[in-house]
Amino acid sequence: MAKITLFGAFALVLLVWCMPVGAEGASPGAAAHETEAKAEPNLFSGSIADSLWTVVAFVTLVVVLGIFAWKPLLQALDARQNHITQQLKSAEDSRQRAEHMLVDYKQQGQNLVRKATEEAQRHHQQTLEQTREEILALRRRAHEEIESAQATAMEELWKQTGDIVLRVGSEVLGRTVSPQDNQRLIEEAVARVKSGGGL
Repeated sequence: MAKITLFGAFALVLLVWCMPVGAEGASPGAAAHETEAKAEPNLFSGSIADSLWTVVAFVTLVVVLGIFAWKPLLQALDARQNHITQQLKSAEDSRQRAEHMLVDYKQQGQNLVRKATEEAQRHHQQTLEQTREEILALRRRAHEEIESAQATAMEELWKQTGDIVLRVGSEVLGRTVSPQDNQRLIEEAVARVKSGGGL
């Protein structure tokens, strides 16, 4: 509808513009003036009616363009500007969100590295403690085995010493000691050595 009205207004303006002024209303001076105007074209040459129709056509054209062309054009430009502004705002929001996400990811990465380092240190410390405990357990077992071996060796030594003393005693005293007396003497000697009393 707007296109048809715009086309009709434009056709009306062209029709008015092209209408020649009638010869009846022209004066002899106007005819001479027209001859001069045709001979030498001028922007302001012509009759008052031509000027009036030109002004009316121009005003009509401006009104028609203002109603049917300028408003839609300005609205389209405003809409385009609003769309571009929204896109710029959306892009800025996206950039800020991306920066926040980047900062968050960096912080999460640093937290993961810190936790992994702490976990590695804790595991290392636990391994050291476990190794230390194993070494202490091995030392305790070694000491116990050494002490047991020493006790067994001392007992064997005192038994042999007791046998030697018994033989020497029987040779010196000239009498034989029974095996029960021998065992009793050995046990007494070993008990005295263990208690620290000596022979």
